[in-house]
Amino acid sequence: MNMRTAAIAAGLAGLFMLSPANAAAQATAPPAPPAPAFVELAPGLSVFKGPATTVLLAESAEAALLVDSELGKTAPALQQALQGHKPLRYVVNTHWHLDHVGGNEALAGRGASVVAHENAYRRMAEDTYLKHLDRVMPALPPAGRPSVTLQGDGRLRLGELEARLIHVPAAHTDGDLLVHFPAANVLHMGDCFFNGLYPIIDTGTGGTVDGLIAALDRGLALSDARTRIVAGHGPVGGRADLKAARDMLAEVRDRVAKLKRAGKTRAQTLAAAPTRDLDPTWGQDWVKPAQIVGSVYDSLPARP
Repeated sequence: MNMRTAAIAAGLAGLFMLSPANAAAQATAPPAPPAPAFVELAPGLSVFKGPATTVLLAESAEAALLVDSELGKTAPALQQALQGHKPLRYVVNTHWHLDHVGGNEALAGRGASVVAHENAYRRMAEDTYLKHLDRVMPALPPAGRPSVTLQGDGRLRLGELEARLIHVPAAHTDGDLLVHFPAANVLHMGDCFFNGLYPIIDTGTGGTVDGLIAALDRGLALSDARTRIVAGHGPVGGRADLKAARDMLAEVRDRVAKLKRAGKTRAQTLAAAPTRDLDPTWGQDWVKPAQIVGSVYDSLPARP
């Protein structure tokens, strides 16, 4: 090997040699995040735990139904997860909040019919004040609004697959739907069920504590010890989780009602911290004790 060839060889070798620091950096680089995907819950039914909410996909032999559609900005991950699945025929919105309907427009553009309660449609079609966030949520563009609305309960069929849509009035909002798949023993509660954390009661758009307790009771009546229950927020759970949420909310309601009956103002009720013993279990996420106490107080009559 002459000197020129040796120099070239040495230079090439240098290109492919890593310094110890670079080698260590490559060895410790975090792996790429997994691609968004649905996880099977029961035969033909799977869940996508998105950044905003938990979405349920139900597939028959020829088509699919989706429960909720994420936020607009997080919907691309949902659409990526839908690749390779049956074509969407229906998207059911459990209620009007944007973290559940933001992907409607894109999914409707792929041919899906969007289904919701008529009260939810009304909220989506106009600028709506969201009391617990103290902000106005802009109306969805027409292409993102439901094309099929219900005044009460309904059913959707895809071949052998049946979904029962159950309206629970004045619960999380005034337009909530539970989505029940009786053959698979799976129930999607939407935001009527926050698993392991305090719920939001949207008193600005018709939500009430008594209606939310009634919705949880309806879910309990539809379930047994083997039912998989999808929460709008929190992990997929079962009947015991649903009952725990129901019993907690009834206890909060009773404590706040007692203070309100005694003539305590909203501020005085908040200052009394009536949920202090429940807070370590239920109030450690994004719904804080003051929010649940305040919304329960607001939804109770003046002299409950």
